[in-house]
Amino acid sequence: MKSEKGILSYLNNLRLNIGITLTFIAFFLIISPLLPGVNWFRLGDFTLDMVNFYHTVMIPFAFLLILYTSELLDMPAIIKKPINMSTIPILVLTALGMAFFYPASTQYADYVLQALRDIWMVVIAVLFLIGVLMFPFRNRKRFNSIWGSYFLILAATVSAGIAAVMGMVYEYGNLFGYSSIPFFNSLVNSWGGLQTFLGNLVTSHSHEMLPAVMGGIVAVAAISFGYERLDFTKRTIVNAGMVVSLIGVIAMTYVYIISSFGTYVIPTLFAFGPGGMDGLADDDTLTGIVGWGALISIVGLYYAAKSEKNGESRLVVLAELFVWLATMAVMVGVGYAIEFNEAFFGFATPGVPPNGGPGYLYDMAYTNGHLLYAFFMMPLIAGSLILVYRYAPTARIKLISAYLTFFGSVIGGFGLIYYVINLHWVLEAIGLALIVISVAISSVSFFMIGSENKKTVSISGHTG
Repeated sequence: MKSEKGILSYLNNLRLNIGITLTFIAFFLIISPLLPGVNWFRLGDFTLDMVNFYHTVMIPFAFLLILYTSELLDMPAIIKKPINMSTIPILVLTALGMAFFYPASTQYADYVLQALRDIWMVVIAVLFLIGVLMFPFRNRKRFNSIWGSYFLILAATVSAGIAAVMGMVYEYGNLFGYSSIPFFNSLVNSWGGLQTFLGNLVTSHSHEMLPAVMGGIVAVAAISFGYERLDFTKRTIVNAGMVVSLIGVIAMTYVYIISSFGTYVIPTLFAFGPGGMDGLADDDTLTGIVGWGALISIVGLYYAAKSEKNGESRLVVLAELFVWLATMAVMVGVGYAIEFNEAFFGFATPGVPPNGGPGYLYDMAYTNGHLLYAFFMMPLIAGSLILVYRYAPTARIKLISAYLTFFGSVIGGFGLIYYVINLHWVLEAIGLALIVISVAISSVSFFMIGSENKKTVSISGHTG
């Protein structure tokens, strides 16, 4: 009995489970060049091999966010315990899914394993959602201070869950079709047929998931950094930013639902040029609102950083906020500029406007570069920095993680611009490598013995 209790206690260890999950993520990032078909820099969209690798990393990352936030919001043990004890099963199923993905003889086993993992994740997400809904009733006083972040976490959870279900529906249809479900199959036909439906569905899945996750990260970061302790005015600024992001999450979720399960075609705003091909896609406007809300919140959260007595912790908070700025610079500063000049960039398609453009290769470079930067590395490091802030055993770990993030974000961001201009990706690769190293150091820190009371590194001259 004592042995069984010891094992259960071990599996229910939050810090250990966070460390294991982050190490799993770092491990696959590091060995990715050795995986068949995983080529980070390739003009255009991700290949199937790259998509599989991406999910091998990002699904455990989504689990990691759930795991940490369940503790942050002090959910009841009946919810936290099953989530904690799901760590090893989720990681094992994910690893086996990656291993069985490649041999043709094991593809059926791969489908089964990944389906089990995905269903398990949905159950965890539902449990987590219940815990989120319970929070205001269990801690009214705290809710009154962080209500903006709370509602953004709630909306992000629902939106990410919907995007996940879209992905599962897509995968089923892609493998088997929907003829075995006559009612749904007739709906699919009324929406334009199988291929049209699958195309709309996978687009909505990929475009909705990451903005929802990033919105959730922004809210989780704000709570982690203790914005509830700010004075009323600064706290209100943060909550106002959260409300703006909340509006963006709700609006984009609605648009992606009706464009997937229906015949709604997402319009182009301010259309001009040949065939109206230049202009801003409406869904990109809505996902951008999520980011604009984060930028508003930075105004208040800057004071949370200033209030940090520990210089290393202050630097980690500033690095987190810088990641949000860098992500928006790439998505809006570069992405919107391309959308308003599609007569040249041609939607990454060769041809003559409005059916393509002479600069299609540069748009393909942006497609590849921004998927790696804004949809992959930036969410990972944003989540990792929160964990470093809360759990890093030494000041040195915080210092190294923060500086690697600053340098990686800057070099990677300018590298992406250089990639779009010259089709040379090495500079962006250097920046992303620094981010991977930062994630790896963060994961290792969970297995180090240290204390903030030990001798720290003075960086007062760096943080002002």
